[in-house]
Amino acid sequence: MKKSAKPKVVIKKVSKVIKSSKVKSAQKIADKTIITAALPYANGDIHIGHLLEYIQADIYSRFLKLQGKDALYICASDMHGTPIEVNARKAGEEPEKFVKRFWKEHQKDFADFLIKFDNYYYTHSPENKEFAEFFFTELKKKKLIYLKKIQIIYCNNCQRSLPDRYVKGTCPNCSTADQYGDVCESCNSALKGTDLINPKCSLCGKTPIQKESEHYFFKLSQLSDKLKNWINSPAAEIQPEVKNWLQGWLQKGLEDWCISRDGPYFGFEITDSEKETGEKKFFYVWMDAPIGYISSTKNYCDKNKLDWKDYWYQGKVTHFIGKDICYFHFLFWPAMLMELGFPLPKLNVHGFITVNGEKMSKSRGTFFTAKDFLKYYPPEALRFFYASHLDKKLVDVDLDFANFQAVTNNVFVGNLGNFCYRVLTFAEKNYGSVKDIALGAEEQKLILQINLLIAEVEKNYQQLNFKEAVKNILKIADLGNAYFQNSAVWKDKESKESKAKVGFGVNLARNLAILTSPILPEFSQKIYSALDENSGKIKWDNINFKWKGKLKPIEKLVDKIEKIFVVEKFPLQLLVGQIKEVKNHPHADSLYLLKVDFGVNGVKKGIKQVVAGLRKHFSAQDLLNQKAVFCANLKPAKIRGELSEAMVLVADDHENVSLLSVSKSELGEEAKFAGMENQSSEITFEEFKKLVLLVKGNNIHFEGKKLGTRIEDVLVRGVKEGAGVY
Repeated sequence: MKKSAKPKVVIKKVSKVIKSSKVKSAQKIADKTIITAALPYANGDIHIGHLLEYIQADIYSRFLKLQGKDALYICASDMHGTPIEVNARKAGEEPEKFVKRFWKEHQKDFADFLIKFDNYYYTHSPENKEFAEFFFTELKKKKLIYLKKIQIIYCNNCQRSLPDRYVKGTCPNCSTADQYGDVCESCNSALKGTDLINPKCSLCGKTPIQKESEHYFFKLSQLSDKLKNWINSPAAEIQPEVKNWLQGWLQKGLEDWCISRDGPYFGFEITDSEKETGEKKFFYVWMDAPIGYISSTKNYCDKNKLDWKDYWYQGKVTHFIGKDICYFHFLFWPAMLMELGFPLPKLNVHGFITVNGEKMSKSRGTFFTAKDFLKYYPPEALRFFYASHLDKKLVDVDLDFANFQAVTNNVFVGNLGNFCYRVLTFAEKNYGSVKDIALGAEEQKLILQINLLIAEVEKNYQQLNFKEAVKNILKIADLGNAYFQNSAVWKDKESKESKAKVGFGVNLARNLAILTSPILPEFSQKIYSALDENSGKIKWDNINFKWKGKLKPIEKLVDKIEKIFVVEKFPLQLLVGQIKEVKNHPHADSLYLLKVDFGVNGVKKGIKQVVAGLRKHFSAQDLLNQKAVFCANLKPAKIRGELSEAMVLVADDHENVSLLSVSKSELGEEAKFAGMENQSSEITFEEFKKLVLLVKGNNIHFEGKKLGTRIEDVLVRGVKEGAGVY
């Protein structure tokens, strides 16, 4: 693989820019706000668990803009680290090309769920390089960065040092097994790979060794008191559950933070590191990733002739993060910021998404990528459901699909959507415009009730209590439904009184469009379009009962969910394996004994023996090191005295035989038929023979569905159309 190209530095030196800047009037920039969500890693698909955070931050961003605030929703792809370097190599791509592909895909996924960033940048950028070097240099000047020789994890089998994320073992604090070496997902403790009990290399499964290496450290321990004062200050507004974690970590004592990594590593090389340590060192991904919040802001400001310092030094910054990255965002990140004179951000922490009461699972068919979810459900249904469950409490949100369907159909459609669509359709079909609005005693009393609820909704949005905001919006919709039903305007449609009451109802629907617009931007836009209003000019202050004008036909506002999608099960567990050894079966002339590697991350891990009847069709050399697809849940059996733990699949037209080719997929990765999930329970060979798998156009099909892995279709070569797979 070619050496990664360094991003070109095209901006002024950050240190000079900061030191030469003049602080502008605080009054002019008091309303400036930066909203961020954690930077998604450019190494995989966005899924519905990720979307919770980005929707939450998007709702807050839209609300602030609706109120006329100068708010920027800033994000970026996190592009550095060993997983990027390793997986890019496996995919046969340069790291820059690999991460840019995900950068583009992620933006499409976010846009599909109506998540609107002001700037979506990436951390492998010239701005981020210079900011990272600025942070490093300034902290070094303050004697907060030093060199120390430490023991690192090294895999002799892979011939490389292993970052913490590439070591798995038992957590020394809570004894939970199968934890990564950077953070325990069970007790949230920050770890080092050397802390783990019984560590294993995540790449090959072998036991690694420890060796000495010199690295850069940030004196986090020296800043414990400053962090403690901030955490305990009312101004920090830290959620109680998070504060308990932080106090526990502080009481235990903070360790200094290693901020460099050995190569091979995709990231920014630390200037002069080779001179100082004898080896090239790279900034640890958690050093430069949060700095990406600032560099993305600067990228936006430079493009729009604004000053990023107005936002980061004089404005307000709110981070939305998941509970799994609290240690980094509440300790490492604020420690660096406070030492460089940045005001500290507010942080809002959310829980995880569970599906039907359990952790998302591919084997149970409850793991949905953003793309998969959109095949079956509308994006605003998910936005509405998430908003209905989000407040400041740090609890997991359960996406129970029966509840999801009920909330969508009975509440979103049946209450909110029904009222707005009903009144606007009636008004347009019968009158075509609103000329009069009823403001009698009944309406005046209703306006008082509604205004009190509007004030509550505003407070709810400000306090990030979207759950209560939705409840109060629905109370307004309830009042509208009751008012319209009781008015019975259809009995005397042409009376002045009926027209005026309908006019009041139209205004109420318009107000609901404004109130819901942070959560339901498309829903609101359809209402604005029916009123011939420009959504870009509508603000919170436009909520009133004074609107008059012509009406246009309104689009259908929201669709019911007619059925809950149930993942179809395929009875086989199909996995990618690599043939590492080929021997003749000692007791059968037509059989080989294969040693097949399923990797360390797959369901069927490690090396397994497979008995295969391929000696008539392939030489041992033809098969050696080939990747192929294996049935991994066939009941193990002894074939002519030798154990077979899986079965290799081949396409056979009775003249030619072809392996199922998967050149780019990782070992242990599942191959699936589109829209189906593999089954892991054992099946017999007789059950296997009942399945009809056929070749169509170099692909494998089952009941019209094509077989593929996450990144490629499974292919066959040199067999006729209609060949069977056995």
